[in-house]
Amino acid sequence: MKNLLWILTLALIVVMPTQWGVHVGGTTRTVTRQAEQVQDDGTVKIVETKDEKREGGIHVTPGDVLLVVVFALWAAYVIFRRKLFEVRLPFFAVFVLLAVVLASVIRSKAWGPGMREFLQLGAYFVGGWLVFANCITTRRRLRAAVDLFSIVVAVIVVVALCQYRGAVKGNVFEVGGSFANRNVLGAFLAISLPFVFGLALYEKRIWQRFALALAVALGAMVTLSGGALIAIAVALLFVAAVKSQKVLLGVLIAVALALTVLPDTLYVPRHPDIVISSVNPYLSNNFLDRRKGEPEPYEEPVVATRYKRWYAASRRIQDPAVSLLGAGPGKYSQTVAAYYGSVEKPSGDTDHVPGFNIEADEPDTFNMYLVTCVEAGPLALVALIWVGVLFLGRNLRNHGKSGDEFGKALALGSAGALVGAALCAVFSNILVRGVAMPFIFVALSGILWAKLPDSREPEQSR
Repeated sequence: MKNLLWILTLALIVVMPTQWGVHVGGTTRTVTRQAEQVQDDGTVKIVETKDEKREGGIHVTPGDVLLVVVFALWAAYVIFRRKLFEVRLPFFAVFVLLAVVLASVIRSKAWGPGMREFLQLGAYFVGGWLVFANCITTRRRLRAAVDLFSIVVAVIVVVALCQYRGAVKGNVFEVGGSFANRNVLGAFLAISLPFVFGLALYEKRIWQRFALALAVALGAMVTLSGGALIAIAVALLFVAAVKSQKVLLGVLIAVALALTVLPDTLYVPRHPDIVISSVNPYLSNNFLDRRKGEPEPYEEPVVATRYKRWYAASRRIQDPAVSLLGAGPGKYSQTVAAYYGSVEKPSGDTDHVPGFNIEADEPDTFNMYLVTCVEAGPLALVALIWVGVLFLGRNLRNHGKSGDEFGKALALGSAGALVGAALCAVFSNILVRGVAMPFIFVALSGILWAKLPDSREPEQSR
């Protein structure tokens, strides 16, 4: 049974970093758009397009299904073998976070979206933790799982690179690897690239170190979310600084060369503009949709909708009438809508790519800290930060006291991933499908190494 759980856990590591899946339930709405198109003879023709948009329901990925299967089999094994006292449990802070979120659901009576958010959070922090911490039973198996995850990261980077090449005359927003768009891909890479970089710094085999470093470099290149790229850069510098001054100097030189040489040689035109516009406070062009040639700018620069939303959320948090348990999970957009004040509220079509962050909110760009505070209250935000600090502290401690190179690599890579996640969460939610499970695996790896035995398990699986 242990071997079966181990094999299924490896399969989970392969399929968890993706948002590809099926949509169950909900309704389909037809969205009609009209746009002016200039003909060859100079006349203007009104072109009408229709797209189908799914509303409600649940999006199910292979990772979701496999997590439920592995967790159910593991739970049955633990109960049947009476091994409950051997279970490696999550931090106490994780249960505090879940308790606060559940209290917010009950208070707000947001039973539909609220319970969905609560169960999803529980699946990641409790289900994912229990599976990884208890189905990976030796250091040898953890090393194999980490190697497999590194390969998966490299494959996703290659997929994104192919999409990046096709974005010359396409939709740059959809350069997402195995994810929905550039923002979710950026969140995943902000976690995985610092982790892989930490492994590369301690890798003794030259070709493997080169392969890991190349994956990091190409991953940074296809990161078209400015917030995620900032998080990756800071996290890489953090990992380098902890390793040694020599490594830090090398990374600084590499970053300087990249900033001076690469902008003129990148494949997609206006690559720097695409990245900078995603975090620019004022913009008239997001440079995303290249299907009809060079994107046309809006007439006047406007305040990016990202920062308008931050303003509204901050006003909501400062409202003295707001409960410590928030408005309820799943109610962020409708709650902050009443707090824009004199600032013009975004009202554009959320499927109109050229208007993203100009007249409409760009998908997957919500500030995770503000969302948590508005939906579940400041208590949930404190609990979430508590969990992150515990992860970071344990990994840094393990890096300092680990007696072997791979243990140091894991702990340092995990710490770097946590720094990247913390910064990226300002610009995008990392606790989303396809990203949250890799986050748990990476953050837990450096901690788990110190708790596992060196050799194979003496007891054979029965």
